[in-house]
Amino acid sequence: MSYALEFYSLSWEALRTALTGRKPELVRRIQERQWDKLIASDGLGEAGDRREQTSLRDAGPVFTDALDEIAEAMKREPTPDRDPPELGDRAALVFAAFVRELGTQVGSISHDASEAQEPELDVVFRETFLDGVAGGCFGDHQLGEKLAARPVLGLFHLDFLGWGGLGAAELEALLPKYALTDAVKRDRDWSDCRGYAETWLPVLLQSLRAAAAAKRDLVSLYLTGRHHYASFGEELRDVRRDAFGT
Repeated sequence: MSYALEFYSLSWEALRTALTGRKPELVRRIQERQWDKLIASDGLGEAGDRREQTSLRDAGPVFTDALDEIAEAMKREPTPDRDPPELGDRAALVFAAFVRELGTQVGSISHDASEAQEPELDVVFRETFLDGVAGGCFGDHQLGEKLAARPVLGLFHLDFLGWGGLGAAELEALLPKYALTDAVKRDRDWSDCRGYAETWLPVLLQSLRAAAAAKRDLVSLYLTGRHHYASFGEELRDVRRDAFGT
């Protein structure tokens, strides 16, 4: 399975306006430019049966229902003692399509965990790298949650695909704190990243700096896609590993 964390410079207020305004020309443009590409690349778009696949590709009804669901969720005032309402899978895909169309991509971190035979790499990336290594550099060990599992505009999706973000003021306050110290490199999280941290960290820093330079907010999309197997035997071995833990 492959994973990607995409970073977009995008005003949260502009995103709110677009989601609630539902202008036909904008919705049509997102459907034409983003929808097929998104559902072909993300794991949520790989529906289980042919009828469901056909239904998902019929963007008109999907967007109508999803935008209704998004509008209803955005009406609910968040409270400290209650999690935000979770969007369904199709509404999550539509949200991601709006972000991709309206935002300016400023960076992306990706890795094919299946190819490396590391099915647990999503845990390494989110908890070990984002919260651990990057969190140590920025002095914020909740950075992974903020970038990959944070409600945006009161909208939340529990599993992949996920999202998060940082406001412009948060970016401005966070970036000066960055320091890759010897203490970070001696920490177990650094070694547990198996060398990936040296590649991921500069991309993360560059992406956050680019978003801050744009003087807009940041929205990040945490996506997953299925590995494309080279043979049936490879797929069968992966299925057996998932089923039996071997």
